Amino acid sequence: MSETPASATDAALARLIARSASGHVASFTRLYDATSAAAFAVAVRVTDDRHLAEQVLQSAFVSVWNESRRYSARRTSPRTWILAIVHRHAVESLRDARPAGAEAHTPDRTAANHRALRKLPDEQEQVVSLSYFGGHSQPEIAEMTGTPLATVKARTRSALDQLREAARPLAESIVLPLTGSTPIQPPQTGAVA
Repeated sequence: MSETPASATDAALARLIARSASGHVASFTRLYDATSAAAFAVAVRVTDDRHLAEQVLQSAFVSVWNESRRYSARRTSPRTWILAIVHRHAVESLRDARPAGAEAHTPDRTAANHRALRKLPDEQEQVVSLSYFGGHSQPEIAEMTGTPLATVKARTRSALDQLREAARPLAESIVLPLTGSTPIQPPQTGAVA
C-alpha cells in the first residue's frame, strides 16, 4: 500500500482501521498520518486552544485504537468516524474545563445535537459530519463520496431542516429571566445629574 496521507481513500482507511483492530501498529501509524491534520483542525476549531487540541488529538486517537474493532464501514466513512471521535473528545474536554456550577444552569445542547445527528439517515449524517466536523465544502464532499453535487446539497438542506426542527423544543425550553415591566436601561457613562 503506497498511498500518501492526502490520497488515502475511504477503502484504504477502512483497511487500516481493520488492521489496527488486530493490533498492527504500522497500520495505525499510517491511519494517524492520513487523518491527523483534519482531526487536529477539528480539535482546534472546537476548543479554540492549540494546547488543549493537542491533548484532545492524543486522547481521541487512543480511542480510535481502542474502538477500531467496533468500526463499521456500512455505518459511516472512516474519516467521518474518526472526526466524530475527535469532536466528542473536544466537547468533553471543554465540558471538563467548565466550572462546576456552570453546567447546572445550561441545557446539554451537545448531547441533544448528537442524538439528533444520529437520527438522520446515514447519507445525511455523512454530509453534515464531513461539513461540520471535517470542514469540507459541498463540492469537496461530492468528490470524496462520489455523489453528485446536487445530491449533496439536497441532503445537506434536508439534514439541516431536520436538525433545526429537532432543536426547536430545546430552544423553546430555555427560560429567559424576566425584566419586569420596566425596560432595561444601559448604565450611564460619565453623565452627571
